[in-house]
Amino acid sequence: MTLKELIHLVQQGGPGFCQIAVTNACNARCRFCSFPQVAARDRVGADPERLFQGLKALKQAGVHYLSITGGEPLLYPDLLPALDWGRRLGLKIILCSNGALLTPGLIQKLKALDLHTLIISLDAASAQEHDEHRGLPGLTSHIREMLPLLRQAGLDPVASVTLSRMLGDLREMMDFLKDLGFRRVTFSYPLNRLNSSYLGFADHYSVDFTPRELDRWFTEIKELKKDSPLSILNPRLGLSELQRQLRGQSVRFPCLAGYKYFFVDWHLQVSRCHFVGETLGPLEEIHQITPVRDNCTACVIDCYRDPSVFQYVAVSVADTLKAWGQGRWLKGLGTLLHPYNFLSLAALLEGRHWVRG
Repeated sequence: MTLKELIHLVQQGGPGFCQIAVTNACNARCRFCSFPQVAARDRVGADPERLFQGLKALKQAGVHYLSITGGEPLLYPDLLPALDWGRRLGLKIILCSNGALLTPGLIQKLKALDLHTLIISLDAASAQEHDEHRGLPGLTSHIREMLPLLRQAGLDPVASVTLSRMLGDLREMMDFLKDLGFRRVTFSYPLNRLNSSYLGFADHYSVDFTPRELDRWFTEIKELKKDSPLSILNPRLGLSELQRQLRGQSVRFPCLAGYKYFFVDWHLQVSRCHFVGETLGPLEEIHQITPVRDNCTACVIDCYRDPSVFQYVAVSVADTLKAWGQGRWLKGLGTLLHPYNFLSLAALLEGRHWVRG
């Protein structure tokens, strides 16, 4: 990155992030997800020509991190060309998968494409329960076989565990993941309602938690972070912020979705996030969309709320520079020296494990 690019990034408030669901097709049958309800005739994938144009617009919009998901993104026939085009544009790409379609050959292709992060979903602390929930016999054994190959290729995958009633003792889950070969884990917070087109939710008892139950989950994760055999990537500060929200207290770190983070579905329509139903326009025009910054606290989705804690300090620096540019020196200084910035910096240091070694 050149000095000019770095200065521009600081002025923008840090890197933008976009999650694109390239298909609504999935080969799994998870109970806490609605993708299995998509009939075969209704399965679609993003138009590749529009997608490639949209990735270029993403770069123009200041987005640096791109997360590719689905459905199951490995079912998308134009996935590898899209990853290659994103790499050529300089995007850091995260790929989310259930792992069933990983092969030694595909792993080498992902290595050649310089994939930034691979996230693999795990649901339970036993192979039998995980495979039955996913409806994919032998899935856990396959993941176990692929993990050494991923590590040899320089990819250190992250296990993604959705908080659900399938989990008992989280330490048992950590031991299971370590035995499989994982070194990093992130917890996804349960979703039983979304207003957008995204289908990664279900009104199912396994993820239907009361605020008090969620509060206890977050406390347990914070306690587990002290001596977990794996690096838990969810920041303590982010967990505490969501607990404040669940308890009806004021939130200090509002969500940046619609301002620095966006969601795009398989029709390549841009939304500010998974939760809000309002669409902002087509992906090809994302660089022309007016950012939304309204301090939203409508949900507890980790994809947006955790990064918002990390990026708070970067946005504060950008706000400071803007205030100083307008001659509002005291306003800018107060923004720069706000104590929340130091909390955000500490969380950012804690989140360093997102960068593979």
